[in-house]
Amino acid sequence: MKRMLVVALLTIAWASHAPPQAERKATPSNGRVERQLIELERQLSDALVKEDAAILDRLWSDDLVFTFPNGKVSGKVQRLAGLKPSTPPSQSDSEASNNNDQVKVHLYGNTAVTVLSTWKGKAGTQEYTDRYQATHVWVKQQGRWRLVAAHVSQVKK
Repeated sequence: MKRMLVVALLTIAWASHAPPQAERKATPSNGRVERQLIELERQLSDALVKEDAAILDRLWSDDLVFTFPNGKVSGKVQRLAGLKPSTPPSQSDSEASNNNDQVKVHLYGNTAVTVLSTWKGKAGTQEYTDRYQATHVWVKQQGRWRLVAAHVSQVKK
């Protein structure tokens, strides 16, 4: 009984000196890693606009979890299946664009990236411009960065 009390007190004492998860700071971004992830975010944006399944397949982890602005959750297989078949770009497709207005890389062992982007295009004859904030989690798998989680929210005007 005494031994269990001592172990419990030592555990409590040790835990009180460890910084809580919320207080841990992101490590300063490594410039090389930051540049790699910013480039991958550019490739991801371009592939999403073009609905390029081959590039998305390469960038997305097999266990991707994607949360849409409406709260719907999807995986890689479902997202790729939802893409249009490859066809030559039409006039309206060429007008669609996505610009990453701001990409912030935060290193936490694995890496989380936040992206503020503006999407422009046409839905039928109606032009639109929408801003989105995304949190992307990239992990190095088999020597290359792959997106394992994405959560996207529309920024209200």
